[in-house]
Amino acid sequence: MCYDQRLVNTQPLPTQRFRRSALTLFGVFALLMLLYAPTLLTQPGGGENPYMDDIGEAQVTLNLWGTLHHSGYPLWTISGNLFVSLLRAVGVSPAFAPTLHSTFWTFIALGILFALLLHLTDNMLIAAVCAFLLGLARTVWFHAVVPEVYSLSLAFQLALIALALWRDVPIFRRLMLLALLGGLGVAHHRLIALLIPALLYAVLPESLPALRAQPRRMLLTATAALATGMAGFLPYLYLPLRAQAGAVWVYGDPSTWEGFWHEFSGAEAAFLFTPPTDLAGLLENMARTVEILALELSVPLLFACAAALILLPWAKHHRRVSFVLWLAFGAYALWLAVLHRVVMPEAVAMGMVAILILALGAALSLFSEGFGRLSLLGLTALSAALLVSQNIPFVRDLTADPIGVQAIAAAKRIPRSNAPPILMLPWGPRHTAVAFSVYVTGENADLRLVKHTADLAALSREGALYTLRDTFYRFPLAWWREQLGTAHLNTPALEVVQISTAPLWVDDAAEIVGGVGIAAVAVCRAADAFMLDILWAALRPPERDYSVFVHLLGAESDVPLTQADSSAPVYGWYPTSVWQAGEAVRDHYPLMNAEGAVRIAFGLYWQPQAGVFENFTAREIALNEVRPCENGTQR
Repeated sequence: MCYDQRLVNTQPLPTQRFRRSALTLFGVFALLMLLYAPTLLTQPGGGENPYMDDIGEAQVTLNLWGTLHHSGYPLWTISGNLFVSLLRAVGVSPAFAPTLHSTFWTFIALGILFALLLHLTDNMLIAAVCAFLLGLARTVWFHAVVPEVYSLSLAFQLALIALALWRDVPIFRRLMLLALLGGLGVAHHRLIALLIPALLYAVLPESLPALRAQPRRMLLTATAALATGMAGFLPYLYLPLRAQAGAVWVYGDPSTWEGFWHEFSGAEAAFLFTPPTDLAGLLENMARTVEILALELSVPLLFACAAALILLPWAKHHRRVSFVLWLAFGAYALWLAVLHRVVMPEAVAMGMVAILILALGAALSLFSEGFGRLSLLGLTALSAALLVSQNIPFVRDLTADPIGVQAIAAAKRIPRSNAPPILMLPWGPRHTAVAFSVYVTGENADLRLVKHTADLAALSREGALYTLRDTFYRFPLAWWREQLGTAHLNTPALEVVQISTAPLWVDDAAEIVGGVGIAAVAVCRAADAFMLDILWAALRPPERDYSVFVHLLGAESDVPLTQADSSAPVYGWYPTSVWQAGEAVRDHYPLMNAEGAVRIAFGLYWQPQAGVFENFTAREIALNEVRPCENGTQR
């Protein structure tokens, strides 16, 4: 029996080499996932570190088919909402599912780097090691374990470089693919346009002969490529469509042309486009960039990568590759030298890190098998050990930051019994974390959450106005009075502040000192602390600003074992000198327990002169009289 050899050779069965490559790559992914595991973000995100600025917003957006801040990132948002919807359908938590979306795109990026190096070097070990090392770089690692847009940016960057260098793809097809990926990539993140010089250098030597041979086809291809690139911006239709559809979570107002252009152009960040004014500033930016690369890769690995990038142009077989990498690396380096702070510089440096790793892989392929293998394994072991030891605690501290969880817990303590509760939180990690509990999980669905730009005077007439204690660092009492005309503060629950246009009033109180008295006090015992609830009162306009002391004491000594002092009531934000006669001010103080404690003393004090304190004790409470708090916590 005879067979047509052409049919036999074109059967779509994977080759042994393909299977080995796939297994090797999945082994890299598995090892990285083991290292990533303790750092994965699984809770509502929040934190003051710049790395965490937009994490909570992304978690909310990807669960609600919402829109992100400038410049919108619609492709990432659309793919993320689809991804999160699928994961939530199989039981993944709404806080964790957006994280896995970033992990997915990080692995896509590492897979592209693996495939490109395998194509360039024909060495599976080099490809695997370089993919592994890139996955350990600090910012690559971070953006693999939190929901952020830069994992997709890295995938686009590596896909464009790989496509430009992959000569096995015919030039006409490659130009169209580059246009498609380039349009989508630049629409996703504008800085991907910095790759254009490198990409043009990679394809022009092949495009020019094709242009001479088939000018009409090349003209048609160029026209089609331009149209295809522009079509990459079509996902931006998502922004106005979601706004017009009444989506719960929409940043700005992209339903109007003015609002859409504001988001699309990133107008909010225009003030950051300020280059250095002198050579010293330029050199400082360059030095900071080198410091970032050293943190990303470790000093030994950065040195090896830099040496590879410098020496690679002298390698005959990789000269074209080296020039492409140099052009790409130089474009990012120039951007960071001139506009270092327009976006997070560590995120821009991710592209530089990937280029350095590509240069290292290409350079290592030039060594003899024995020496090259030993040097590669040694460098990998040293660099991996350094990166893992540095990055696990760094990333874990960011993803375990409790700010978001604490804000949600505080929001739960806001009273619901009286007027409709309205919570004002300025845009930031606490706002987005509470928004997650309002709109996604529903834990605080009965809260009305607003930003500082809302009409607070009108809102104060519609319900009870609250905020959290840390809001006053940005918006102190004077700001609230400007918004409302007048403002009086109370602490109805731990970490919660109520802002009212009229004070609480009290008829009777025991005076402590200078017109300030105490109307009521309650204390209870939580797991590891005592919760003190005080109702202060102004019997007449207080004579001066008094501070508060709350001390946990032993049997005989008055030296506090622990203390919860405050410069003024209401977490230091409501000085007694502004109280009106008859005004009542409720206050909360958590006091950590300590061995040997038998009593709590609290009251007021002031400093008549530096280093001198005059205390006025209001009351002492024996700990054996204190009962457990309801449900183990204080309201």
